[in-house]
Amino acid sequence: MEGIVGVYLDGEVGFSTGGSGGGGGGGVADLLLKQANEERKSPLDKAYALRTILRTGRHFRSAVKLYMGFSGMRQQAVELALKVDPSLARELARQSEDKDETKRLWLMIARNAAANGGTSSRDGKDVVARVVMVLKDCGPDILSIEDVLPFLPDFAQIDQFKDEICDALASYSSKIEHYLKEMNECDQTCDALRGELSRLKTVGTQVRADARCAFTNKYVLEAGEPFYAFPSGYVVLGTALKKEVMPYLNEKQVGRVKFIENELARVRGRSRAGISSGRSSYEVAKDDYEMEELQVELDGLIAAECPLTGSVMVDSIDHGFSDDEEDEFI
Repeated sequence: MEGIVGVYLDGEVGFSTGGSGGGGGGGVADLLLKQANEERKSPLDKAYALRTILRTGRHFRSAVKLYMGFSGMRQQAVELALKVDPSLARELARQSEDKDETKRLWLMIARNAAANGGTSSRDGKDVVARVVMVLKDCGPDILSIEDVLPFLPDFAQIDQFKDEICDALASYSSKIEHYLKEMNECDQTCDALRGELSRLKTVGTQVRADARCAFTNKYVLEAGEPFYAFPSGYVVLGTALKKEVMPYLNEKQVGRVKFIENELARVRGRSRAGISSGRSSYEVAKDDYEMEELQVELDGLIAAECPLTGSVMVDSIDHGFSDDEEDEFI
């Protein structure tokens, strides 16, 4: 009877070889849609057939095939297959394409092998042999010896699975060497960065007395406002630099620049007022520190690179020339 039912189910129920592991919501919807389409094509009510077979307590092989006909029920199929045919359970576990599900299924198989290993031998050789066989069947990429140690009896001797332990230790040793190599490379990179930062602290830029702003052509030392000297050799007044760079900042950066400028104006005003009001030296130093921090952040936003040799110049390639008859800055 089992054979007849199995032959019929082979023709009516398709084994789902994909994993039941998580994915996006679209993946679940696709599985449900596929299952619904298959059920419409098949005259067999798989859910009713499965309930009927399980109620009889027989024909479990057919129930396994029915379980595999449903998406996401591979674990139930393996659990049932372990009761009737462990080799079938292993075959179902090999068909899984989801890494987490595959490991979970093989752990079930290993636990079952340990539970059914028998206790006739005092040193638990049968249990260890069965569990080691599961390890060899699934491969080292899925399970390792430490995954199945909880399933082994307390009286098992280490000689029975020393080869597996040696393989695991060799694998750990290889991983440790790899991590040590990565750590050494990171240390070298950090040392190089620290050296570069130390070098940059001593780097200075000389500005000629007759240096002119690259955008306004004004003498920067006579303009009466802050200016920026870039490693490229260009010197730009702060107002001109801001006007040139602001169109290329994103909305968040533009908002941050405006906020910093407002804060700088507020702190400077408070500092000027504090000179005549007799504020303490601590309060004055606190304002100076706050202004310095705000100015550093502002410089990082508008003067991170030279506007004539950096990304701003590249981004401006597709912008047309100004139609103004006269330059705004002049």
